[in-house]
Amino acid sequence: MKLLSGKSIVGKICILSLACFTIPSLFFSFYLYRMQADESYDRIVREQLRVTGQAARSADAALASIRQLQMDLAYSDPLYVYLSRLHRVGLTYQRYPIWTEQLLGKAITSIKYSLRSHDLGIQAANIYVPAKLDAEGNYFLEADRLADLAFFRDFRDSDVFQALYYLDEEETAAFRSVCGYASGSAGPEIIITLCRIESTTPGNCIGYLLFECSPQKVFSVLSDRSAAQGKDYYVWFHSSRKGYGSFPAVGWDAPPGQPGNASGITVDGRQYTACTMENFDITVVNTHPLPQSSYILPALRLSLALAAFALLQFGVLAVFTRHTFRRLHQDLNLMDAVIAHGFRERIPETRNDEIGMIAHHYNLLLDKIASLISENVRRETAQMQTQLMALQYQMNPHFIYNTLHVFSGCAAQNGQNTLADSIASFGQLLRYTLRTDSLYASIETELHNAASLINVYNIRYSDRLHLSVEVPDELKQFRIIKFLFQPVLENAILHGLLPDAGLHIHIAIRQTGRCITIDIADDGEGMSPKRLQEVKTCINDPANAAQPSSAKGTFIGLKNISQRLKLFYREQAQLTIHSKEHRGTTVTIRIPVDAPSPLERV
Repeated sequence: MKLLSGKSIVGKICILSLACFTIPSLFFSFYLYRMQADESYDRIVREQLRVTGQAARSADAALASIRQLQMDLAYSDPLYVYLSRLHRVGLTYQRYPIWTEQLLGKAITSIKYSLRSHDLGIQAANIYVPAKLDAEGNYFLEADRLADLAFFRDFRDSDVFQALYYLDEEETAAFRSVCGYASGSAGPEIIITLCRIESTTPGNCIGYLLFECSPQKVFSVLSDRSAAQGKDYYVWFHSSRKGYGSFPAVGWDAPPGQPGNASGITVDGRQYTACTMENFDITVVNTHPLPQSSYILPALRLSLALAAFALLQFGVLAVFTRHTFRRLHQDLNLMDAVIAHGFRERIPETRNDEIGMIAHHYNLLLDKIASLISENVRRETAQMQTQLMALQYQMNPHFIYNTLHVFSGCAAQNGQNTLADSIASFGQLLRYTLRTDSLYASIETELHNAASLINVYNIRYSDRLHLSVEVPDELKQFRIIKFLFQPVLENAILHGLLPDAGLHIHIAIRQTGRCITIDIADDGEGMSPKRLQEVKTCINDPANAAQPSSAKGTFIGLKNISQRLKLFYREQAQLTIHSKEHRGTTVTIRIPVDAPSPLERV
């Protein structure tokens, strides 16, 4: 609170608004921006990973279909029987013309039918056999043609049954120069799938089935998906360390990923999504990098709007508060002028807000003061002392004296900056005091009046007074006689508050049987047993009681409460006091629930 000490009320309101709303709103707007930006980016990443994964799975399915077709054709009965006979008995036209013609025809028919019935991007299919042939052609060639090609040597020396190779332009040209037939693919690159055909004896190869595929047709699923979704894909063959398609990164080498899972990769400082196929050592890469800033603006709009609103709110509050208190200071200056001119002038009532209410009630107070002065002058020669006491009791002089004492102490300590709060709290108490429409009030209304009283005294005692209330909701509207709490609270403050110490007052209200019990307890100075006995005697038997030994007061308020309880509730009401020196005082009031006052029965 040191930051607020010495500041005007306008400054305090602005500082509190800045600390409690504006700055937290700015921090929240930044936090909201980060959350939305991260969420937007994660959503973009998840979507691109999903799309890339779908593309990779589609291409994987296409290659898996080619592999399955190749395996089915390689071990189909016509082709397998022909290659087995060719390997075991040297089947030729010269030695076995009928067998050769019959078996070869069935094998060729099987190959043609398989290629014609499956549209998988296979441009050509040939069987390369280790044996010597009478004449090459009709899908059958000697394996020696491929002996100098690196991919064939790699496959021949391995122990796998099937393999896939991607040939770039140079390797494709070398393959076409030795294959001995017009290539079915017109593209500069091809995909080769090889299948080893073995006899019943393990390790005894009787032929190699080779499919020549067009990458453009095999990966047409990527092209179609690219056209539909505005994406481009790059296919990387790990075994060949070559790629098909266009990728903007230079010198990129795709790391092997988890098969079937799309993930992010970083190339040249930019992030891409890639997915490795489940059945092939091939990675499909989305060549569109993940956006670095496109998600920032949508996320920034709401945060900027919130920050602008917080700053606008602070500016409007500062201007409005300054304008309001400038008008309040003008009214305060008018109040000083009214006092200086003998209460003859009045404050203009031009506003309908709280400041206008202060002016209105201040004018009422001036009218009342003027009326009292006139009444006092008129009757000062006739029964002056009696009329003065009656007037004082009518206006609750004990309360007005204590309130004015608070105002004077506040003015001496803090100047005129707190005068507005003093007048506001005093106005609430005065309105409640001057209401004559009923002798009764609800417990809730009495508690509001008690809170206003504590606020007034806190101006004098620098917020050292604390009030807590414990009352069930069903008792808040129970009606009791007015001004039961106020004298007890004033006594607790005036007699229980120690210098440089705080005072806590607790009001507890409960229903016990057919009675309402009100406990007003404080943790103040308390009273010695002798002092407590003097107070009880003064309250319960004022005619025979001696004057209390302390000059602090005559306990007018407590005596007034005791007399009014007897008047309104007769012997059914009770006022008791418990106190221990240095440990506080508790005043207990018991009121019957269903006993009406004599005035109500009239």
